[in-house]
Amino acid sequence: MRIRIIGFPLLLISGLTQAQTTAVTAAEESRPPLNFSRCFSHVPLRVDATQGDPNAPITVTAEVLNATRDGKILYRGDVQVEQDQRRFSADYVELEQLSRDVLAEGNIHFTDGTISVDSDRRLTGNLTTKDTELDEARYQFHGEPGRGRARQVQLSDNTNQVDFRSASYTTCPPGEEVWQLKASSVQVEQDQVFGEAWNAVLWLGDVPVFYFPYIKFPVKDERQSGFLYPTIELGGTNGNDISVPYYWNIAPNYDATLTPRYMSKRGTLGQLEFRYLPVEGQSGTLYGEYLSNDDQLADTEWRDKARWLFHWRHNARFDSEGHWRGNIDYTKVAGWDIAYFDDFSPPVGQRVDNQLMQSLNGGYYDRHWQLTTEVRDYQILRSDLATQPFQLTPSLALTSYRGFGDFDLGLDSELTRFNNDNDNVYQATRFHAEPKLVYSVVNRPGAKLTADVGAYYTHYEQDIPDTLSAYYGNQTEDGLGFTTDSLDSSVDRLLPRLRLNGTLVFDRDTRWFEQDFTQTLEPQLQYLYVPFEEQDNIGLYDTTDMRQDYYSLFSDRRFAGLDRISDANQLTAGFTSRIYDADSVERLRLALAQTYNFTPPRVKLYPGEQLDETNRSFLTFEGDLNLDGNWFVHTEAQQDTRNNRLAAGNVTLEYNSEGKLAQLGFRHLNQTYFTDASLQGNDLNQLGGTFSWPLDPQWRLIGGHYRDIELNRNIDTLIGLRYDSCCWAVSLVWQQSQKEDKLINPNETLQETLIGLRFELKGFSSFGTGSGEFSPGTKLLPYYRPFNLNN
Repeated sequence: MRIRIIGFPLLLISGLTQAQTTAVTAAEESRPPLNFSRCFSHVPLRVDATQGDPNAPITVTAEVLNATRDGKILYRGDVQVEQDQRRFSADYVELEQLSRDVLAEGNIHFTDGTISVDSDRRLTGNLTTKDTELDEARYQFHGEPGRGRARQVQLSDNTNQVDFRSASYTTCPPGEEVWQLKASSVQVEQDQVFGEAWNAVLWLGDVPVFYFPYIKFPVKDERQSGFLYPTIELGGTNGNDISVPYYWNIAPNYDATLTPRYMSKRGTLGQLEFRYLPVEGQSGTLYGEYLSNDDQLADTEWRDKARWLFHWRHNARFDSEGHWRGNIDYTKVAGWDIAYFDDFSPPVGQRVDNQLMQSLNGGYYDRHWQLTTEVRDYQILRSDLATQPFQLTPSLALTSYRGFGDFDLGLDSELTRFNNDNDNVYQATRFHAEPKLVYSVVNRPGAKLTADVGAYYTHYEQDIPDTLSAYYGNQTEDGLGFTTDSLDSSVDRLLPRLRLNGTLVFDRDTRWFEQDFTQTLEPQLQYLYVPFEEQDNIGLYDTTDMRQDYYSLFSDRRFAGLDRISDANQLTAGFTSRIYDADSVERLRLALAQTYNFTPPRVKLYPGEQLDETNRSFLTFEGDLNLDGNWFVHTEAQQDTRNNRLAAGNVTLEYNSEGKLAQLGFRHLNQTYFTDASLQGNDLNQLGGTFSWPLDPQWRLIGGHYRDIELNRNIDTLIGLRYDSCCWAVSLVWQQSQKEDKLINPNETLQETLIGLRFELKGFSSFGTGSGEFSPGTKLLPYYRPFNLNN
């Protein structure tokens, strides 16, 4: 079990500053916010006093005006004094004409556009220096929720500074002071991000909780150097896990965060993030982690090896029009460290199917053509592969598409070098060109027919080793079946292609349930012809099977990648029916399609694969329903009509209205048709759902549960409760999920339990346990919306 505590030790440390950021996830955006007009209705708008005229005339109004022989002017009764943005009112005001000293008493209200101060006692100040002092005052910042009381308030015009003596500070609305910071001295500079307090005590209600000899607290949402709130995790595979990040605001366009992370079972991990904006149009992030040796691996072969991660992301635009662009996306860990992401959960890098990508790409992008190049490599975080994927060193691509009336001309071409670190793996240089001519035979409202004529030309120069790795060879049953004799060192492949695609759109007005609707029927037919050519003499470099769905049936490809171009002599038929309401909102979409092969395809992905002799593809169905703007249904199904068996299917039901969300889903895969999905001899049948539901304006309940029916085990479970008010919040989350131990026990799946309790004092700090994220979905299966309606 892991228990996370965030920010708690901060409240015992003196001299600690804070930098805060706010992140909003897509799921959180679906949750309606609190009524902030209610929370901050007492906060006046901020006016920049520096934009005013310091020499503006002073106007004074009062019920009674008296002058004394010693040079004083006395104002009595509803006294109003104004100079540009500065205003104050009182029952009695005394002005010394020579020194321009001011004394005010009774019902005092002072404001300068950045702060308002009220006092029932006394105000003293000077109209020349504009220094002001008020006794027994109540203050409210403008544009910020910060407010409080003070025995004495001093305002300095020269430093734009406010000093408080025996003061309190809170961001809670009046009458709802859940927390307050009370200090003997508080100082706030209007142009700074943080305020400072000495001899401060944090009060929760009427209870003093923590004492600070000195503390800084945020008064604006801006960057400033300082320690961020530390994170503590107790228990779990890392033991006691403590991170104390320090944020360094180097310059307006540079910053860095340095984080020592101590893990009692592993050691101390250093983390460094550097963000930069060097020039206009360019931005990037450098991030690294390093652990000299892992105590958890002391009894393994990796006991003396360092564990590290390096990440670099850079986006560049080199001209104002955005034609010349470049990007870097590079993430790498130690070559042996396949469990790094599972053990340390770094906040960077994209791990897809246990792959980390290292890519450098760029080129020239025009409206009608693009010339791009890329160098790419992958790191596979798996131990059961005999070889690594191919590297692009480099790939150069030229694409062009342009219209000439009823004709469109297009070209897709590339020149790529594939390398591999394994000496027992073939390598190649591949050139591919794919010109095409698209003629719009019919292009009218409700009817469209296009003829697409093109060709695939590919040339390979392959380097074939004397012996092939077992992964690619035919030495084992799991090999792909290639041999050094079957692969040719030089290959030319030229295949013509003909495609005809036509669509009709019929519509009719109808009326159901006393409402007007428009229904469409959109039949679509496609004929595709590509001749057969034997391709087992070409290795596999970037090609795999393409999963079938409604849209892929109308594609001209059966494989993803260029190493296999499938033969085709087929007709694809489908139809789509839509229903629109009177406001043109698409309420229903149904789509059904199937391909009929006049000749079964003979091109195989790899030599040892068995050909599928069926003449028909799966019957593919997709449907979306928007019932009333609140209820949604999405479903997909792929039916093997020859064996009358469901190959794959899923259905999702969702209710989403005014912050109330509930989603229920079911997913099925037949292991006969998805042998590469690691289903371990069982069909995949998963049932689960998630919800986020307000119990009242302050309380919200979230949950999620997903279960594997075939394996009879839970995949991921979450339940959470949150109270959220204007100035404080508390959330409690319990979650169980599956975790793999890839290094020590790769065949064992562990169940990890996390309990999170988090407190937030808005505008000051947060402390407690939990990551702070409170959203529907679970750790392994986050919430998403699968609906594809056009509205």
